[in-house]
Amino acid sequence: MKKILVPTDFSPVADNALRYAIEIATVFKSKIYLYHFFSYDRFNFDLNLPKDKQPYVKELERSMKRTKLKFDDKIKERGLSIKTYVREGSIFSLFKTKVQEYEIDMIVLGSKGTSGMTKFFFGNIAASALELAEVPVLVVPPDHDFTQLQHIVLAMDQIKVPPNVLSSLQKLTSEFGSKVTILHVKANVKKGTDKVPDLGLEGVETTFREVQRSKSINNTINEFIRKEPCELLCMVRRKKGFFEKLFKKSITEVQVFNNQVPLLVLPEV
Repeated sequence: MKKILVPTDFSPVADNALRYAIEIATVFKSKIYLYHFFSYDRFNFDLNLPKDKQPYVKELERSMKRTKLKFDDKIKERGLSIKTYVREGSIFSLFKTKVQEYEIDMIVLGSKGTSGMTKFFFGNIAASALELAEVPVLVVPPDHDFTQLQHIVLAMDQIKVPPNVLSSLQKLTSEFGSKVTILHVKANVKKGTDKVPDLGLEGVETTFREVQRSKSINNTINEFIRKEPCELLCMVRRKKGFFEKLFKKSITEVQVFNNQVPLLVLPEV
C-alpha cells in the first residue's frame, strides 16, 4: 500500500476522502497522488489563447494549490509526501493508464461531490473507478470521519476467491489489528453452517455468518451492519461477461449509494 491515488473535484466530500486517505497513508507510509482531470468544451476554452494560458486551467491549478495548502500541516506532521496533478484527460486514462504508470496500490475517493448535477462525482468518478480499476477502491461516504478499523465485514456472494484478491484486506487487518466477519448472503440458509471458510486470512480473528437474503442483497448487508456495526465494509468485484455487464446491475455500485460506512471494493483480476 505504498501509493494511494485520490481523485478530487475540490468539494468538501473530496476533501473528506483525502483526509481519510491520509490516515491510511500514515499507517503504511504511503505516497499520496492527488489528481484532478478535466476536459475542454466550448464553454471553458478560449480560442484566442494557447492551451498553457487558458483561464479555466489556471483556476483549476489554483484550486489544487488551495486544497494542498489545507492539508500541508498534517502531511508534514505525519512525515508523508503528496504529489498534485491537474491534467487534461479521460476517466479511462486516469483509472487504467495512470494507475499503471504511477504503480498505484489503492484508490480512495468520495461517494459524491457538490458539482452541478446530483451525485455528479459518483457518476463520473466512483462508478468508473469500480468498473475500470484493477486495484482496490475505497469509497468514503460524505462527512464520515476516520476511525480505527476494529471490525471489518467482508460481504461475499460465494465463498471462493482467486489467490491474492484479499491481499489488501490482509494488509489492513495486520496493521490495524482488525477482526473480520465474513458475511455470506444466501437465498436459503441451513443450520450449522457457521464454519469459517479458508480464505487465506492468516493470523486474523475471523468469524463466519450466513444470513437469509431479504428484499435484496444490498438491503440484507445494510441490515446486518446496522445490527453489528463495523468501521469498514469490504466486497469483491467479480469479473462479468459482456451480457452480464449489459443486463445485471452491479451489487457493489448499488452499495456505494446506500452505504453508511466506507466501502472497500477488491477487484477480481
